[in-house]
Amino acid sequence: MPMTIDAIVCAVDFSPFSATVIAYGVALARRAGVRLYLVHAVHDPQDGIHATTVFERGGDLAQFTRSARQRLGELMANSPVNWEPVVRFGDPVEQTAIVVNRLPPCLVISASHGVSGFRRLFIGTVVERLTRALNRPMLVVKPDAAYDPEAFDGFRRVVVSCDGHDYWHRLAPMQPLLQTTDGARIHLVRALEGPLANRSRDTDTASYSQRQQEQLDRLIHRISQQSQQLFDGVADHAVTVAPGLPGEMVLQVAREDAADLIVVGVRRSGKVGRWISGSTTEALLRHASCCVLTTPEPESDRPSGGQRP
Repeated sequence: MPMTIDAIVCAVDFSPFSATVIAYGVALARRAGVRLYLVHAVHDPQDGIHATTVFERGGDLAQFTRSARQRLGELMANSPVNWEPVVRFGDPVEQTAIVVNRLPPCLVISASHGVSGFRRLFIGTVVERLTRALNRPMLVVKPDAAYDPEAFDGFRRVVVSCDGHDYWHRLAPMQPLLQTTDGARIHLVRALEGPLANRSRDTDTASYSQRQQEQLDRLIHRISQQSQQLFDGVADHAVTVAPGLPGEMVLQVAREDAADLIVVGVRRSGKVGRWISGSTTEALLRHASCCVLTTPEPESDRPSGGQRP
């Protein structure tokens, strides 16, 4: 099911990265002609003795709300877009997901703060948790990237991580919003972690390596055709299909292309599996030097009866 964008949502935590997140949000809201929502969640501590929210007992909830709205107003001063502040209390990931699910189809924008070590292992970062909790695409901006959001007119060089699930096809409706119309390039990357399945019926007339090369050529041709059809507004297309690990290959191609955006699909998986093996999505969020756009798997593809992480 293709994705549409009827709103832009910025997850604002009032860190030094918030101005960058909002700058991208304003630019994309103007390009799309949609409403911009600024979501700030105050993590309300619980009193272990009385099992109540500390803010409520102290009468501070209204004060925190007014303060947050004022700070959001200061960050949006003189911004030429239709916008709305949303202040919630609770876990930032849970509250952002609640807000987003109540809005029309939207693009969420957040920033990567760069957490590592045991904290990442056991609880993950907010942005990594958001990619798993949201059923909307999310643009993760890197404040240290060599890109000026104030002058943003679209990404020029985009690298797309492709896999057998084809979730990257859902990028197509958003591509005109995200990419500039001048000098745009899109590079599709498919990493082969094992040999291709043999679909040739005549197994006696060709060697194993020849059959693998034929399969590889057909796969490259198919992906190239899909790229031309899905992203017909982009003049410069490239396809790389080769053995390797998806995260490492995408990062290498992004460095070689000087990409300003990486696109990767998000598949639902349990936390234990991610602790052991990680995921391509999280590898790119951690190590990419440019912005990363995550596209979630369609609702119909998710296993029934399971709990969302």
